[in-house]
Amino acid sequence: MTFKHLFTPGKIGSLEIPNRFVQGSVQTRCADSEGFVRQELVDYHAARSHEGKGPGLVIAQQTFAWPAVKLAQGLALWDDKYIEKLAALASIIKKGGSRAVLQLGGSGSRLAGIEMAPSPVIGSWNMKRPREISREEMMHCLRCYAEAGRRLYEAGFEGFSLHGRAGKYIAQFLSPWSNRRTDEFGGSPENRVRYPLMIVDAIRERTRSDFPVIMGTFSHEGIEGGLSLEEGIEQISIMAERGVDAFLLASGGQESLYLECPPYPLPDIPGLDDITAVKRALPHVAVIANGGIHDPMDAEKILAEGRADFIGITRPLLADPDYVDKVRRNDLKSLRRCLRCNNCQTWASRPHLAGRGMCCTVNPALTVERAMEIRPAGQRKTVTIVGGGLAGMSAAATLGERGHRVILHEMTTELGGQWLAASAGEDKRHFRTFIPYLKKRMADAGVEVHLASNPDKSAVLADTPDAVVLATGAQPRPLRGAEILPDTRVRNLFAIDVLRGSPVPGKKAVVLGGRYIGIETALLLAERGHDVSLVEMTEIGRGLIIRIKQVLFRRLGASGIRLFPNSSLFRVTSRQVEVAHGNAVLPLDADALILAIGTEPVRTMQDKDFGVPVYRIGDCDHIGDAREAVAQGAELGVRL
Repeated sequence: MTFKHLFTPGKIGSLEIPNRFVQGSVQTRCADSEGFVRQELVDYHAARSHEGKGPGLVIAQQTFAWPAVKLAQGLALWDDKYIEKLAALASIIKKGGSRAVLQLGGSGSRLAGIEMAPSPVIGSWNMKRPREISREEMMHCLRCYAEAGRRLYEAGFEGFSLHGRAGKYIAQFLSPWSNRRTDEFGGSPENRVRYPLMIVDAIRERTRSDFPVIMGTFSHEGIEGGLSLEEGIEQISIMAERGVDAFLLASGGQESLYLECPPYPLPDIPGLDDITAVKRALPHVAVIANGGIHDPMDAEKILAEGRADFIGITRPLLADPDYVDKVRRNDLKSLRRCLRCNNCQTWASRPHLAGRGMCCTVNPALTVERAMEIRPAGQRKTVTIVGGGLAGMSAAATLGERGHRVILHEMTTELGGQWLAASAGEDKRHFRTFIPYLKKRMADAGVEVHLASNPDKSAVLADTPDAVVLATGAQPRPLRGAEILPDTRVRNLFAIDVLRGSPVPGKKAVVLGGRYIGIETALLLAERGHDVSLVEMTEIGRGLIIRIKQVLFRRLGASGIRLFPNSSLFRVTSRQVEVAHGNAVLPLDADALILAIGTEPVRTMQDKDFGVPVYRIGDCDHIGDAREAVAQGAELGVRL
């Protein structure tokens, strides 16, 4: 397939764009503690905008215009001292052939310590009621935006973007839910856009009258009482008439973040019809379609059908920095596809990664591009890897690409390990792209793969390795501690087997464990017609990514599944599973008990002395998730 529409030049305001891909802004966490650009951010953009092969336009991550706002190691722009390093960032983007725009953000009352908002409306993120911002405070923030605009102009950026989505400061003014003001800044679409347009005008007064501006906004909020599609179109129309050059559009607001950055449980591009409605109503307005457009064939079709003028991509470029060039060359087989797992947003739950930039399940080099560069090995070694899950495959591919001889043994007849269960659901088609990608890398690198191979020490030594890598993974944790009566007819099954298709007897099922695997198993069984109870010893969904949690909880609410949080398994009787909650025992009729209570390492070869260095990676080293397994394998491959 050719992608002529994607690689046709376009225009946003006075800015000529060489192709129709727009790299969206994302909070990379690559600023230092004072808000200065770090080298990691320069490397991140250099890897994605290089030799004229990157996206036509890059919207660099949001900067903050006043010092009270610091978010997730974000960039600062409240002082002239930040201009020099931002200029280096703009330069590296433009050197690669992309046009460079910088986003101006502001957290509003979402950030702890910021207690003001357009109106005193309780926020779902903290359930606190902020005070109403005064006009004087609004004008102070406006002047801060204006000065920040001057600074990014002096730094060499070719335009600016205002962050008006996801409950941020400007978004709170655009939304009738969070903006209930009765002055000239609230009460109607025209009034709600007044303040953002004043910011645009103030920046242009300090730069130039045609300085390109992109407004990041929502077509609608997706909540009752929030911005409707009709009002969204009206607001966009007014802003376009007043000089906003383009609109980066997605659906959803703070209370519906899952629509803006749709995770795997949602269909692809859930907001496409809304974006199309905006373009149909306002054909002369430049629309950048955003919100889950990952497949280049979908992107080409959207442009060909006139549904949008540009395609916003963010997560695809996190997963594969060469995404645009591979599409240009029609080399889709080598694309490293985004899984839509949203692990790129999990830094708060990964304290061991504190201080580094954001991370990605499939791309362990994200924001550490320089450290993870794959270079030819100084000395070719023979490396034997035992285990063909994600950790073993990641290590094998990386070691092979560096020139080592790699021999991988997998005890089953299929590569992938636990990922085969994690990617088995109907909504996991993106997950299922990763194992073929790793297989291709291994094949291209000459890795020798032996399936149905469970080598003992002598078989490993027969490879004459210079190093041994143990990646034997983990197995489901069995039921321990609970009393099971000898005459029970309740059948025990593991959730990962159910996800891969194992039949579940009877009608009534109790799922023990309420995180990802448990929730997905419970939903699958409910869809198959089972009567399902979900039991979790703490809170259900503990630690889930917020955008995924929002979707899964909506499904749970509609499924009829009975939820038992803060409950423990007491015993299994002849036909029941008894659950302890507080001081009570709750008997649940059951034909099957499905265990989703975690995994434990497989360490069958850990005590072997192979006479050569031995490395343990993945779950056999310590229980982690897919991101950790892939990263451990790649990091070993880079340094060995």
